[in-house]
Amino acid sequence: MLAAGEPSRAARRGIGQGEAVFRQGDPATAVFLLESGQVRLADGSAVILQVAESGDSFAEASLSVSQYHCDAVAEADSIVWALPKADLLAKLAREPAECLALAMVLATHVRNLRARLALRDIRSAPARLLGWLRLHAAGDPPVVPVRRSWMLVAEELGLTREAVYRALATLERQGCIRRDGHTVHLFARAGL
Repeated sequence: MLAAGEPSRAARRGIGQGEAVFRQGDPATAVFLLESGQVRLADGSAVILQVAESGDSFAEASLSVSQYHCDAVAEADSIVWALPKADLLAKLAREPAECLALAMVLATHVRNLRARLALRDIRSAPARLLGWLRLHAAGDPPVVPVRRSWMLVAEELGLTREAVYRALATLERQGCIRRDGHTVHLFARAGL
C-alpha cells in the first residue's frame, strides 16, 4: 500500500494490550498495517471478523464507509501504522498497480474469511479445531506456530475454551497432533 520510505502522513502508534485501535462507529479515517503484535476485529457480537498478526493490514473496508463497522482491540502490545484514508485513496487513483496489490490483499482476506466460516459448519469440536490447525499450518510435515491464545481460537471457532482444550486432548490422543509449547505438529490421520 505505502512502500517503506515513501513520503506519507502515515503515523506509527504503540497500542497496549486491551486498548482499542478504533471502535465501532468511530469515523473511518485510516487503514492500518500491523508492524508487531496482534489485533482482534470483532463486530460487538461473539463473531471475530479478523485476527491481524504482524505484517497484516486491516480496516480496508474504511475506504468505502464513513464509520468503522467493528472494534479493533490489541490482544497483545502492538505497533500499528495508520495510513490516512485520503492519502491511500489518492495513491490508488494515481497508480493502477496499487489497486491490483490492494485487490490481492482483499482477495486473501475474503478467502480466509470463507474458510473460517466453513469451519463453523463442522459440528465436531475436534474436527473443527483440526480444520483450523490445517488452515494455519505450513511446511512438510505441517506445523502451526500458535501465536494467539486458545481462548481467542475458541472465540474464532465459535467454541468454548473448555471445548477447545478437550478437542486438543482428543486430537493428541488420536495421534493427529502433538503439542510442543507454542507449536502444534500435525500428522496424517484418517477419521477426522
